[in-house]
Amino acid sequence: MKAVIGFGEIKELIKSEKGIKIIFAAGLILILVIAFSGLFTGRSAKNNEKERCTVESFADYESGLEQRLTEILSEIEGVGNVKVMITLDKTEQTEYGRNSDMLISVTAPEVRGVIVVCDGGDSVNVKEKVTDAVSGIFGINTLHISVTR
Repeated sequence: MKAVIGFGEIKELIKSEKGIKIIFAAGLILILVIAFSGLFTGRSAKNNEKERCTVESFADYESGLEQRLTEILSEIEGVGNVKVMITLDKTEQTEYGRNSDMLISVTAPEVRGVIVVCDGGDSVNVKEKVTDAVSGIFGINTLHISVTR
């Protein structure tokens, strides 16, 4: 059995009905491979774009929380001027859809820690009020909250 096909044999194969079917099938397979490789490339580009949007939204979310917390803490008596920094952790949870066959991945930010710098940060009463407020709002342990002047 020969391993190499000559040009004359290829001509004969093209002329036969079986050869045309083989060439047609090979062409169809080639088109499908090209089409599917384009889908996978597009999908990874979409994932990169989605990840970039998620990171930007994450930062926006963090900034929004800081702004709202600053506004509310400044209303507490004795606090004065306030600056807040919140650190978030991204937690990923896996859930199943309604039919239990569709897997859904949910990424949700969780507050990891809060630093509050305020004029009244050296007062024990103010520290306690601010710490209790932050702990109550975010449901985090007081060990993850720092209040200072």
